[in-house]
Amino acid sequence: MSNLFTNNLPNHKIPYLLRNGEGERYIFGRQLATIIANGKSTENLIEMVILSGGKGDSFPTHKHLHSHEGIYILHGRLELVIANKKYLLTEGNYAYVPAGTEHSYKMLSHRTQVLSFTSKGNVSQLYSVIGEPYDRFVHPPKAVNEPSIEKFEKASRTADAEFFFDGYVLGTSQLVENGEVPEEAAPYVLDTGVGIRLVTGDQLHTLMTTQANSNGEFIFVVSEGPKGEAIPEHYHEEHTEIFFCIEGQVTLWANGEEITLSPGDFLHVPANTVHSYRMDSHYTKMIGILATGLFEPFFRTLGDVYDDYIFPSEPAPLRFDRVLQNLDILDLKVLGGRPVKD
Repeated sequence: MSNLFTNNLPNHKIPYLLRNGEGERYIFGRQLATIIANGKSTENLIEMVILSGGKGDSFPTHKHLHSHEGIYILHGRLELVIANKKYLLTEGNYAYVPAGTEHSYKMLSHRTQVLSFTSKGNVSQLYSVIGEPYDRFVHPPKAVNEPSIEKFEKASRTADAEFFFDGYVLGTSQLVENGEVPEEAAPYVLDTGVGIRLVTGDQLHTLMTTQANSNGEFIFVVSEGPKGEAIPEHYHEEHTEIFFCIEGQVTLWANGEEITLSPGDFLHVPANTVHSYRMDSHYTKMIGILATGLFEPFFRTLGDVYDDYIFPSEPAPLRFDRVLQNLDILDLKVLGGRPVKD
């Protein structure tokens, strides 16, 4: 068993691995919040929570005063209201909610699962206020301890979340068809597979939140590729990196250990941790979050703008020469070695 493996969130910033379903779990009503990164484990850079529930489960209108939020649909359908606009999000859709933007949701599938991540490190604690610790890994068939308005109000006093209960009625939700990432910190939604697409060799990296959107706090990228070779071992002096497997299988090396990620598995790689990865399935998809967001120039330097929506059948040139020419401005320290495939 890997030394990085833990069933609990660490109370300080270290490299750590959480398998699918593991983390700090709280139940509220029928919904289950599984916290896989919080302020302590990432030193207030990024928090990540997986929210799961059933058809009809909802979350009241609220806003974060200081934290930006990204919402990625893992399974099912979610009706999301952002700044008085109602959207219907399905698997692979993404929504970005900058600080100060009112939003709420309603789950529309019998099994809905959503990945939510926020900056600043002061949002996830709200679930310990509105919910109760839970020792199971899947949301229950019936509601348990439905949270009261008083609990939400208490959460407003302890976390970066302000709740509103006046309510308003909007029309039919809109299917997500947008493919444009704005150039500023504004709310937006993205259809599956769209965003700023960059190809590096045989891998496709889609930037779905840029440093301009998050005021430099993080970037959010979805990477897809075929079974291939490991990238060179490297580390970042300033950036924390998070890997979350969506589909297929990924081998990672971190802190001298070899780790296999399957769907739902999570790996936290803080600054100055030597790491590398290799995609091991014929189709592999994983999420990457880098905080701060100033690592974005690396992807734009290594990658070329790509018009298609799946990685190329024949690998494009891997422009690592451009990276080497710009190492003085990129937070990338390459060791030169490369893990060897067994």
